[in-house]
Amino acid sequence: MPEAQISPVAILRTPFAGKFGVPRQGGLVPAAEGRVEFLPAFAAPEFTRGLEAFSHVWLVTGFHGNPPWSGSAVVRPPRLGGNERVGVFASRSPNRPNGLGLSLVRLLAVEPGALRVAGIDAIDGTPVYDVKPYLPWCEAVPEARADWALAAPAPRPADAVIVPQAIAEQLGAGTTELVRQVLSFDPRPAYQDEAGRIHGMTLAGWNVRWRTETHGTVAVVSAERVPSDASSGSEGA
Repeated sequence: MPEAQISPVAILRTPFAGKFGVPRQGGLVPAAEGRVEFLPAFAAPEFTRGLEAFSHVWLVTGFHGNPPWSGSAVVRPPRLGGNERVGVFASRSPNRPNGLGLSLVRLLAVEPGALRVAGIDAIDGTPVYDVKPYLPWCEAVPEARADWALAAPAPRPADAVIVPQAIAEQLGAGTTELVRQVLSFDPRPAYQDEAGRIHGMTLAGWNVRWRTETHGTVAVVSAERVPSDASSGSEGA
């Protein structure tokens, strides 16, 4: 069988400069807004005519920031604690043979040459290979089951994510809400749960650092503007 050749139709612009901090599924963080910027060959309005009739769209994306597939048939999903192994085709792991992702996002607006979307779960610059409208009558299956990933992970309560007033004023209301929503789902690897360690991520142009306390709360400890040429997140002790 001949190999398929696919090329991007758009580039996804998001607040996430690096993989650390990216929501594990689309729609978990509504404040994570982005833009699907079509390449010139696909920017004509005819390509998206009628798309405004839909509230959500599927984005077929590429995991361009990942190393090539390791060849392993099994992965360790975070939902199973990061220790139990399942087959790569029984997971949503980004480390997979063809490196393709699938994100369901909310469509906020159809703009000239672009789409504004929310609920993004990809890093900035992600290639988009296709856009398809979401059809709830055939794609929402009430009787479907997913025994070890049946529901969305439970977020921390709103008061368990502490952003000091001075840092909130630095970030502004929109970015502060984005930080709160991202941290409410604990972006740390599943196997890394020690309290007191300082973590950092690059989010919406800010290097945000936080600490997880022993009683489960998260406290943001600093926020600094990232130079415009910086493009990756960080994590440190």
